[in-house]
Amino acid sequence: MQAELLRFMQLARQQGVRISPAESMDALKAAQIAGLESPSLLRESMAMTLAKTQEEEAICKACFDQFFLRQTPEEQHEDAATPPKAEAEPDHRQELAQALANDQQTQEILAQSDFVQALLKQDQAEIDAQMAEALGSLPLQQLSFFTQKGLFTRRLLDALGEAPIRQTLAAMAQDSPARQALLSVQETMQAQAKQAIERAFELNAAGQHDQLMAELLRKTKLSAVERRHADRLQGLIQKLARKLTQRHRKRPKHTRRGQLHMIKTLRRGIAHDGVMFDTFWRRTEKRKPQIMAVCDVSGSVSAYAKFLLMLLYYLQDVLPRTRSFAFAHDLGEITTLFQQHPVEKAIEIANWRYGGATDYGSSLDKFWEIAAQDITKQTTIILLGDARNNYGDHRFERLLEISERCRRIIWLNPEGKNQWGTGDSEMLRYQRVCQVAHECNTLGQLETIVDQLMTLTR
Repeated sequence: MQAELLRFMQLARQQGVRISPAESMDALKAAQIAGLESPSLLRESMAMTLAKTQEEEAICKACFDQFFLRQTPEEQHEDAATPPKAEAEPDHRQELAQALANDQQTQEILAQSDFVQALLKQDQAEIDAQMAEALGSLPLQQLSFFTQKGLFTRRLLDALGEAPIRQTLAAMAQDSPARQALLSVQETMQAQAKQAIERAFELNAAGQHDQLMAELLRKTKLSAVERRHADRLQGLIQKLARKLTQRHRKRPKHTRRGQLHMIKTLRRGIAHDGVMFDTFWRRTEKRKPQIMAVCDVSGSVSAYAKFLLMLLYYLQDVLPRTRSFAFAHDLGEITTLFQQHPVEKAIEIANWRYGGATDYGSSLDKFWEIAAQDITKQTTIILLGDARNNYGDHRFERLLEISERCRRIIWLNPEGKNQWGTGDSEMLRYQRVCQVAHECNTLGQLETIVDQLMTLTR
């Protein structure tokens, strides 16, 4: 049972549950205490021990149900709709036992397999135990594609002891009385092995599929992600935010008190005959850094702006003070929208208010008008846009003023670098005053850039 629990935890880990070695040991101890008599108690024990969030708890319980139930919900529904064949089975078993009793060679062959003996005795507990042992001998973690199911079914049958039966049937005469009985045993073994591999594939491939889809979405251009994958992509962004939060969370550290403020200390000691009961220390107060995210929400790059703003929103606990702006034909601050609405609704409202044909010149002027007095040498400005200005006034001198006042400008352009400066693109001009200019059109690139930003602003 320990091997089965370890396999269950491995599959839960593949489906997104974070399980450390120490937690695996705790789960095994919890299973030993809870026992196997009550599946519901064991299920709750596993969820309480392994899961750290509500999402992980749901995944853990669903994986437990699939792993330890002998049938999927679809199979249970099919069995409930199919009338039981209680009367046919005893006749079949009697014919099978009679045919085998008359053939000594067949009995010796069947005796070589403990699984076959359990089948003949109709001992379900022993059948399950033998099947679990055989499955444990296979590298099921490599079962990722449906084309592998036939190979793994054959390996499982060999582990169950089907090979001698297969060889005997190949050499047995067609009119042998025991042939039909032996074929029946082989068909039963094959059916159970196929069902076991189907369940293993469903469990293992689910986690592999999620990992494959996550890696694919990380490399796919955000504008090309299909709407049906929007929820999955949002979940990936939340996981990314948690990972970056753990990496950049402030750690407690001992701070220096600074230098002794001698004049203030002596002045306070005059009232006590020069005894310095109270000491004062010089402290240099550091101004906290801030981030201003200015995002183009026009049709061509609105998808990229959505996911950048979403990621910045989920990182509010560890990022410095962040203010968000949206622009296209006009520019406005949308920081309060995230305080008043859920993140998706706030981004939708921003797109509706400020979307349209892009005008970088007037948008830079409006940004200067709104935020210039708050821009300091502690300010990092993130500009997200393709720099395509529809052949309007680029107002490069305004961006130059902004760069002279802030600490750094980071420009994220969804277009490839080979397209910068082509047509109505002003990117090569704007790039001259940016400390950092990156091509950024996938979640993987966005993760790298935000990670570097958080390192710079710590």
